[in-house]
Amino acid sequence: MEGHRIEDLLRLKNIENVIIDSTGKRIAALAGSTYRDYKKKEFNKYIYILKEDLSTERVIQGTGIKCIDISDTGRLLYADGHGIHITGNGFSDLNIKFDGGIQQAKWMGDKILFTATVKKHSSPEDAYFFEENDPLNEMYLLDLSHGIKKITGNIHIWEFDNDGENIYAVTSSKPMESCWYNSSVSKIYLDGKVEKVYDPDFRELGKITVNGNRAAFLESIMSDRGVISGDIILLENGHAKNITMGSETTYSHIEFHKNSMYALENHMGTFTIRNMESGKAIWKGSGIVYPVFSPAFSTNGNIFVFPYSNEKEIAEIVRVESGKVSRSGINSELQNLKAYPSELVEWKSSDGKDIYGFFRSEGSEKPVIVYIHGGPTSFSYPAFIDRTTMYLGAGFSVFLPNYRGSIGMGRQYAESNRGDMGGMDFEDVITGINYLKKQGKIKTDRIYITGGSYGGYISALAIMKSDIFKASVSLYGISDWISFHGVSNLYNWDQVHMNDDPYNFKKYDGFSAIRMDHDVKTPVLLMHGVEDPYVPIGQYYEFYRFLKEHGKSVRLLVYPREGHGFTEKDHMITQYKETIDFFNRYK
Repeated sequence: MEGHRIEDLLRLKNIENVIIDSTGKRIAALAGSTYRDYKKKEFNKYIYILKEDLSTERVIQGTGIKCIDISDTGRLLYADGHGIHITGNGFSDLNIKFDGGIQQAKWMGDKILFTATVKKHSSPEDAYFFEENDPLNEMYLLDLSHGIKKITGNIHIWEFDNDGENIYAVTSSKPMESCWYNSSVSKIYLDGKVEKVYDPDFRELGKITVNGNRAAFLESIMSDRGVISGDIILLENGHAKNITMGSETTYSHIEFHKNSMYALENHMGTFTIRNMESGKAIWKGSGIVYPVFSPAFSTNGNIFVFPYSNEKEIAEIVRVESGKVSRSGINSELQNLKAYPSELVEWKSSDGKDIYGFFRSEGSEKPVIVYIHGGPTSFSYPAFIDRTTMYLGAGFSVFLPNYRGSIGMGRQYAESNRGDMGGMDFEDVITGINYLKKQGKIKTDRIYITGGSYGGYISALAIMKSDIFKASVSLYGISDWISFHGVSNLYNWDQVHMNDDPYNFKKYDGFSAIRMDHDVKTPVLLMHGVEDPYVPIGQYYEFYRFLKEHGKSVRLLVYPREGHGFTEKDHMITQYKETIDFFNRYK
């Protein structure tokens, strides 16, 4: 059986969201392609309407689909760049146009709540004042009999939920992306009143859910809006309580059903859906519940549905009822690919802290790629096929360290590299490699390192702090924290994670690869997207020039039309080909 190729990954459907209706008879899933076509801004999207046995009843295909929801009467709604669409269960299909970018839409009884950003019309005078003209994401109510009514003004809504009567949202006073790091929980009334009910101080918020006088949400230091995990905060009758304080488990999703609260736990890659009142585990599995960085499930109280993969099973929708488990067949054509082994590894770092990760290998003599996940408050996991199994297919072993700052061992672990970005978390990576060597799992000096975003930062930092890697491929990472702070649209993010004022300079300079004194011996290939707003490409222009003018082995591969990550089909193929060729060049 041949190993995984990038062409296999390109055939995968990414299952992003699954919803079950109150009867349990209708399930809808939103999936997308893993790539964008040449020069296209949007991914191809697919809505699968499934029967009880998870066979496909209907597929709706489009681009730019943002969200899906099912009403108590079984009507499906979805929103895209053209407006809101309603279909199914014997009613006439409806298409409601809206002149604005809809971000989220949910049923509220027989009405629809949605948030949207309405941009100002352009004029010949297109100069603008920086950060003074960004449009708010505001809330609207769609009454199918009376039209659309705007509810909020002067407040930005990042996400919301409702139970048919009560509305709670994560809000901020300004709409810039970095303001998400300074958001609060607000209760919103249909007359437009907004009442701030919870302020998390320096932490971030996400995954809010509502049931009468109770609202629950996740709170922790988080990397960005797409990476949501932490402790569960229960807001009840106006009083907030952390109900998972001190847990060594990371929480990724919460759902209310009547008087019960269900939560999705992640402990070192083992996921559990648990009834938080009774403590009963509904389902447990090691691998990854999707979406990767914000795992979620849906329930009607008896049936639970979610997308899931492990080292032996391709990503599919899983349905759990009374212990009985069934799977969909959305990606069944890929199930016959080779399955690679995965091993949970645990070791102690140099300061005695317990660290964990995964090692995937078909032999101790094989060259090893150390893959550093981004975030840092994210994690690596064992899946049947993903962006790391391509390296296994090319003849490498892959080490996936979940260094301190990762999720999967509770909020304290996830926050344990705050103020030490690139310090002991990098030491965790090195001690993990040494542990695998000591255990006899690595018997080669061909060790390489790669990663994107924060993983790109660590893989760039690695050549300035160590000579153990034969080569490094660093993707869209930070090289200079001060210049990053000045040009990134996430200028609050680094202050939260660094726990310092950037203009004190000392800490920011101390963790910047470009400012470290080291005689670099490791060849490095840098890759970056021209349109990256999070980590602008200037970070790698600087690092490339620094290394080049000091006579070091460095190349910079630049991708047009790409932001924070490479998603055009040909660019993804090029990334893997160039990475593997680069590593094989340095033995």
